[in-house]
Amino acid sequence: MEFKPLYKQDAKSEEEMKVFEALEGVIDPEIGFDVVNLGLIYGLEVTDQSVNVKMTMTFAGCPLMDYMVSQVREILKSLAIRPEVNVDLVFEPAWTPEFINPAIMNPEAAK
Repeated sequence: MEFKPLYKQDAKSEEEMKVFEALEGVIDPEIGFDVVNLGLIYGLEVTDQSVNVKMTMTFAGCPLMDYMVSQVREILKSLAIRPEVNVDLVFEPAWTPEFINPAIMNPEAAK
């Protein structure tokens, strides 16, 4: 089965939609796209106690790695959906430009 990152349209609940919408406010300063539409979100789970995000970077040596993870953590804590926020940084599968949400690259193709 081919891997696909998660986008806002993959939200399974109102809470997940709020998380995706908040994460769209975290912009990769080097590329100019948000972490959701850039395809950096690999997993999202909202449990009774926590919001758990699995994400990656555009490459393993990204100099903004700590900054990006802290931005994700801060914006999710500010939502106050759950008392605990966990951000798990992963590098498998490696990010590729094909993970960018096609809707932002070509809005007409997404219709």
